[in-house]
Parts: sequence; structure tokens; C-alpha cells
Amino acid sequence: MDDAGQIQTHRDVPAKRLATPSTVSPQLQRSISGMAAAAAAAAGGGGLPAGWAPGSAAEWKAVIAQMDAQALSVAPAIKAMFPHTSELRQIAGVTVREITPSTLDPAKSGKLLVHFHGGGYALNGGEASTGEAVLGAHHSGMKVISVDYRMPPEHPFPAAVDDAVAVWQALRADRPAAAMGAFGTSAGGGLTLALALKLKELGEALPGALALGTPWADLTGASDSYQVNAHVDGIFSNFDGFGRAMAELYAGAAGVTHPLVSPVFGEFSGFPPTVFVTGTRDILLSDTVRVYRAMRKAGVTARLEVHEAMSHAEYIYAFDAPESAVAFQDIARFFDEHLAG
Repeated sequence: MDDAGQIQTHRDVPAKRLATPSTVSPQLQRSISGMAAAAAAAAGGGGLPAGWAPGSAAEWKAVIAQMDAQALSVAPAIKAMFPHTSELRQIAGVTVREITPSTLDPAKSGKLLVHFHGGGYALNGGEASTGEAVLGAHHSGMKVISVDYRMPPEHPFPAAVDDAVAVWQALRADRPAAAMGAFGTSAGGGLTLALALKLKELGEALPGALALGTPWADLTGASDSYQVNAHVDGIFSNFDGFGRAMAELYAGAAGVTHPLVSPVFGEFSGFPPTVFVTGTRDILLSDTVRVYRAMRKAGVTARLEVHEAMSHAEYIYAFDAPESAVAFQDIARFFDEHLAG
């Protein structure tokens, strides 16, 4: 506040240089350094222009195709490091992929994980949707159903939520809700929250536990870390421009404050045990913390795991780093503790 007791709306801070931290593994250091090089290339014209957003459906589709191809480029390395099979299926008319890891634990055959991929509700569809699902299956020793939900520009909200609910209801015919966990990162974390909120609204049984990786929970962009970690986060570097455009593209006529679009505005009483994962450089650190605090206030069993120097969802991208294994092993233990069967 100033001398008159008025709240200042902002504070200017000096520009600074971010060093690659020595406090993390060499693998994570390489990831951080690589993102810094990519950011420098983008600033020099090698990536999307700063503040730019697609203006037409054709431009959206072109950008989505480009980014999905980048995601798919690491699939062979993930397959080699985390052997698994992937079966393309339809459940309730929704495309899914059933991931069976080589580490499948017969003692957990009664349990199942349901996965929702990230990508701002617009990216990482099709074959690009399963990277996180493979990591989750490997470290948990469980089968994973990864939901390839419909996305804009053709299918804005509520298509993704409708698909999530339809798959969940169909899976419930085969096993109790308490034996199934749901997880996802970024938009996938937001959709996991929206699924639980919608099931609660419908009076249906909720998952036995949730794992939310840096959930995109406030698509208005109001959270503090959208400012504090802007251009610090090496993956989701800035909300303005492309990020805000993805939020508005997904929300459509419902608007970004709808609680199934921005679950931070939802009500969490009665939610299942939930574990959160984020990092100190994550632009969605505040989204994660706000939902965690809201759950704690509502009496939900919740745990928050914060990783040193990690950008948004970097535990997925730096999948060879020991920090990635720790993140997914924490999630696996949480599901072991809270899922029945």
C-alpha cells in the first residue's frame, strides 16, 4: 500500500538472467537448457511469434498439426524406455487407447486408471495423446485407459466433458468407482477435475482417487504465477496470446468462468483423495495451489508435491530424468493407498 493506504495494482521488477540450476539432476538440467535454446530460437523467428494466436479454423488446424507432430517425435524413445502395448478402442462411442505396461502387476488387476491428456484442450490428440499415460502405466503397474476426447475448433466445451463422463459411466459397468483412479496434466488435469465435478452434479460415484498434474484450473489467467512465472516457464511460457486464445477457443459460448471450464470456481466437498504435482517454474503453480487450498478447505484429503526448477509438465517431457520417476512414483503410491480392489 502507498502512504494513503491504497493498494498498488502492480510492481515493476528488473529484467534478469535465469541460470540453469545446479540443484537438479543432469537430465533435468539438459531439459531446462534445451528449452532455453528453443526459446531463444523462437525469439529469433524460429517459433510462433510472441503474442500471436491463430485467427481462423485453418490456422488452428495447421498449428495443431505442427505441435502434435513434435509430440509424436518422442514416441519411439518413450516406447523404448517404457515398453508397453497400446490397443485402440471405442468406449461409449469415444476413442480411447488401452495402455498395458510391461510392468503390469497382476496383484492390481482389479484396479484401473483413466487418463486425460494435456495440450490446452486443442493439442495432443490422436496418437500424440498417450505419452503421460504410458509413464503413468509403467510406474503404477496398472492398465490405463487414455481418453482421446473431442477438441476444438470443431468441438469446443462441453464435448470433452461429455466424452469423459461417457467413458467413465461405461467403465463403471465393469468395476466399482472406488477401484478406478483418474489422472491428467494441464488441460488433462482440468478435465479430470471437471469430470469429478460433473459426476458429483449427476449424483454418481466419483473416482477412488485423483492425480492432478499442474491442472489448468483457471482459464481466465488471473492466478499469480501467470505473471510471476511468465517467460520463466520453459514449456507454457506465457498465457497471453496463444494460451489465452486456446482458453477462449475451448470455452466457446460457455465462457472461461464456467466451473466446468475453469474448475477453480467449482465446489469440492465430497471429492476423493487427490494428489497434486507442480514445479517452482510452473506457470500454473498458482492454479495448482488454489485448487489444493480449496480442497483442503472443503475437507478433502489432498497432498501437494512441488518439484525444484520444473516448468509446466516437465516431468512428462524430461521422462528420462530421475525427477520424472519420482513424480510418477509418488502418484503411483497415492493410487495404491487410496484405490480399492
